[in-house]
Amino acid sequence: MLADSNNRLFERVSGELAVRYSPQGTDAEFCSTTRNISGGGIRMPLLKKLKPDTTIDLEIFRNTIDTAFRCMGKVVWVWDAPASKEEDHLFEAGIKFLNPDLFYIGRLMESLGKNSMLV
Repeated sequence: MLADSNNRLFERVSGELAVRYSPQGTDAEFCSTTRNISGGGIRMPLLKKLKPDTTIDLEIFRNTIDTAFRCMGKVVWVWDAPASKEEDHLFEAGIKFLNPDLFYIGRLMESLGKNSMLV
């Protein structure tokens, strides 16, 4: 879906989807969840701080872990400040999709359900 505000090309839907990610060039693999998703990328917490422009391999899961969307992403921004006391060890990040499949991303957004909010 195309957005019409905030200079964004796509609408952003808040919600949690499981994410497995791995910085390219490493054997490290981490798990997280989305904060929101759009046709252009996701916002999610990182367990280890990554530098902007880091390329990562992403695997985003719909409601069940047997259906996954795989693509590459690039860290666009990282926020160092913890979002809450419970999450003081996490870093918020904006990840841009490098090779998105807009049909499948739409299905992921749809799977978040009607209770999700546009942001």
